Amino acid sequence: MMYAYNMKFILFFVFAFFLVGVLAIPESSAQDVIPLWIKNNAGWWADDKINDFTFAQGIGFLIKNKIIQIHDLPTTPDGEIAIENDIVIPSWIKNNAGWWADDKISDSDFLSGIKFLVETNIIQFQSDVDYKKSKNIEKHLLDWDTVVNDSMYAYTGSIKLQKKFSDYVYYTIEYNTSTGSFNDYSHPTLLASGVWLYQITGNEQFLVNSRTIANFIEESYLYHSGIVMNVHPLTNTVNINESHTNQNILSDVAQLALLDSNYVQLTKTLADAFIEYEVNHETELFYDAVTLEGKPIHHDMYMSYGGAVGLESLLLAYEATSDVTYLDQVKRTILAYWDLRDKETNLIPSWVYTDTGDIKEPFMQQYGAGVFLKVLLHYYYLTEDVDVYKIIEDYTDAVVDYFWDGKTWNYRVDYDGTVRSDIIEANYGKLDDALFLVYDLNPTRFQKAYDLAKSDYDFSFQDKITMTNGLAIHAVKDDGSPASRESMITYAFIINQNPTVRLYQDTMNPEYIVDMKDFYEKVISHHKREYGYIWGIDAYTLEDTPLGVNLNQHAIGMIGNKINLTFVPSDGVKIVWTKIGNFEITEPFIVHFNDPGRFNAINFEYKEKSIFFETIENEGTITFSGTIKSVLVDDQRYSNFNGKILNTLEGEHSYKVTLVD
Repeated sequence: MMYAYNMKFILFFVFAFFLVGVLAIPESSAQDVIPLWIKNNAGWWADDKINDFTFAQGIGFLIKNKIIQIHDLPTTPDGEIAIENDIVIPSWIKNNAGWWADDKISDSDFLSGIKFLVETNIIQFQSDVDYKKSKNIEKHLLDWDTVVNDSMYAYTGSIKLQKKFSDYVYYTIEYNTSTGSFNDYSHPTLLASGVWLYQITGNEQFLVNSRTIANFIEESYLYHSGIVMNVHPLTNTVNINESHTNQNILSDVAQLALLDSNYVQLTKTLADAFIEYEVNHETELFYDAVTLEGKPIHHDMYMSYGGAVGLESLLLAYEATSDVTYLDQVKRTILAYWDLRDKETNLIPSWVYTDTGDIKEPFMQQYGAGVFLKVLLHYYYLTEDVDVYKIIEDYTDAVVDYFWDGKTWNYRVDYDGTVRSDIIEANYGKLDDALFLVYDLNPTRFQKAYDLAKSDYDFSFQDKITMTNGLAIHAVKDDGSPASRESMITYAFIINQNPTVRLYQDTMNPEYIVDMKDFYEKVISHHKREYGYIWGIDAYTLEDTPLGVNLNQHAIGMIGNKINLTFVPSDGVKIVWTKIGNFEITEPFIVHFNDPGRFNAINFEYKEKSIFFETIENEGTITFSGTIKSVLVDDQRYSNFNGKILNTLEGEHSYKVTLVD
């Protein structure tokens, strides 16, 4: 105890000495550059009105803006000083903060003292252990070969399966792995999968395969109404009056058109038919399905699933064609759906009747809330529309107020605010990911949303409350007991890498990357079957379940999306993955469940093992899972790299990084 007291006295003495003896910043200059809120924070902290973390953010601002000159501190992707949420600043410093707030000591004296305390680790923003561990992150990254090979396994498996059935390989056929039998339904899954594999490999053949499928749809399966026919390969029949929709296939064709303008017209044909037949233009809500003639069959709109898919497909159609017809329809539908909210809570229902707007199901799932926010974000990125931004604000506030249960997000909440189900569903990452992107629109405005999203992810995934055998359980109760035993591959990869990479960059805590790699490997190994990956297994026994016996042939893209676990930026470096409108987004942008994600600012050439980053901002590092062979920066040779670590330049530059094969 005496030792601690003496150390405190010595530190206080040293601090006071530096306050009066070291003038690092001239007084007039300091007064000019220090924002008033920093001094207010100091006073509030001294009076215990704000916590250590909030006070530290003010110090971080001074360091970031070089008002206090300190180098080599870890930073977030946005260039902010990385500060641990539970940072503890010695309480005896509060006296000095209070004196400064009361103008009893000068600005330059206070800044000099803070500089000394940070440089001597008396004020420590991040633990040395975590920061040093983060420097060895390369061994915990996924290998590019692994991601490509695992994704290719599902792709080639689907083709082998088709050939086992017939020479007909344009569509994937539904296959029951337990019985070895086929169902009389087939889907153009390989169209989107080919686009995705092209993006992570640069192999033109995958794009050729996708073009072939799109051509086949246009030539053989496009009904005169513009609605795409269902395919029944066993009976080879066409049923005009069964359920059809253009919403899924429009998304796939639009993404192809974003790469190949020859498919713009097909995109317009599908989108025009969607708007003509699958939208009730009195309510502006979508029908879930129509006949081939365009007559509505399912008179409802489920926002968490088909509704979001339809909205996203029209946004992609707008991006591919520049036809504002599709953009305008999206806004009308968003406003119509938003008008169905509870005006007291600002919560929306998940499921409504299309013709009347009456409520079919009053609840919204937490992942559905994330899906809706992603649609709003996509529209806002394209338009910067003030009406939609206001909806983003109001709905985010409502989610924060009504979905949070103190540890994680409630699974289902009725739109009047009543908690329908408080279990934790394993696809929680959907809402967390959306809230991180909302935060990026206005960090001050949405700080609480970010904090809760991080807490949810940490509690659910990092603390393993929803994990068993290294797999994510479909749903658990708050105490960790199972509410549903399945490990579902769709949800496994919806617990996606975006929150993982984001939180690693924000905290420099390597456990995010370590745990995600382990999770990825467990999902791949336990769900792998002869022709690809099965939908679901029992997470406890690792046996097949009736719910998940079919192959999930969407897994091709979901696995390929893990490409952003093969390299990670640190020290404030910002890699742009997706450009939408005027916005540059530092992750692959994912909206609905079968969406493998998208990016258009990075090009991969797997054959030559090169990666082209269109935009990298800030001086710092990028760590790769593979050894760097050569680098071009703005088309000029660049040599500032060592092993698996690339040192980046200040400002925006393009980089082409070639790895050792």
